[in-house]
Amino acid sequence: MTTIEVNLADRPYDIVIESDGLNNLGERVRAVAPARQAMLIVDDSVKDSHGNAAAASVRNAGYDVHIHTVTASEQNKSLETVRGLYDAMLAAGIDRTSPVIAVGGGIVGDTAGFAAASYLRGVPFILVPTTLLAMVDASIGGKTGVNHPLPGGGLGKNLIGAFWQPRHVHIDPQTLTTLDDREFRSGIAECIKHGVIADPDLLAFLEPNAAKILKRDDAILTELIARSVPIKVNIVVRDEREAGERALLNLGHTFAHAIEAMPELGLRHGEAVAIGLVAAAHAAGELELLEDEDRARIAALIEACGLPVRLPREVAADDLLRLMQFDKKARDGVVRLVLPFRLGAARIVEDTPASVTERAWRAVGAK
Repeated sequence: MTTIEVNLADRPYDIVIESDGLNNLGERVRAVAPARQAMLIVDDSVKDSHGNAAAASVRNAGYDVHIHTVTASEQNKSLETVRGLYDAMLAAGIDRTSPVIAVGGGIVGDTAGFAAASYLRGVPFILVPTTLLAMVDASIGGKTGVNHPLPGGGLGKNLIGAFWQPRHVHIDPQTLTTLDDREFRSGIAECIKHGVIADPDLLAFLEPNAAKILKRDDAILTELIARSVPIKVNIVVRDEREAGERALLNLGHTFAHAIEAMPELGLRHGEAVAIGLVAAAHAAGELELLEDEDRARIAALIEACGLPVRLPREVAADDLLRLMQFDKKARDGVVRLVLPFRLGAARIVEDTPASVTERAWRAVGAK
């Protein structure tokens, strides 16, 4: 078992990584959020495989457990879904002491977290991530939120939300055994991103172990999670509200969010991030920030992990450039890109020429 402390000044909490440790969830919940009732918000695709086990553990810790299932999709990550969660919590009599426990991937965690942040002005929130992407990224740092339609078409990612730190994050790598291959690979994209922005040693670990990770070797996978989680934790502790350094975690995401605003492309979040990482590396190369060898190494690792490096079909670069304007990092209509300047280091570039961004899009298959 590995315990990683998130030492935030106002709300410190622990992230526990324990293979086959879901049966210990209840005692962890009791330690951080003692109450009579608990609400489990569960991705309906993992209710039978993991949700019921999580509920049994919490019930054994003395809680009256209420379960509400949701279907995880970007379209369902919405205010309408949050309204349904409010209704379920009200019907169950959830009060300010009752923990809300999200069991599932990033979509469920973000949506349930926003409901927990806003219901009764905030109730205890606990995360049980069951996807690799959620374990190493979405469950860390307190960002919650939902999507919202954009003017002119498309879906704006996480436009409505709040910062609401969990009381506890419970990671059991064994829950990944039931994850479908595409979703599993999507999580690897965030691990690669962490290595590019902060830890070349993580990249050096990923490169020879890519095949074992894809086979879900438990020991290698647990080590990957234990190496990746502290990277985001350390950044969040230094910059909880994304005033500066935390924005580096958005490497590849300005491109990715534009891709995700086109649901017809059919890409998962991590797949979009993978393509975004390649586009960002291309832009960094054009600006002479990143050596060609490092740019090629990033793309090669992404491919070795079974992730895409190009868009699945041609999309107009102009449409993608328009969608980038809605990125949360934009200021006065100017897109700010996070770009690597060597493996293990990145920075925000305030004034990337539009021509460079356009060529980056074309490098990943836009027309």
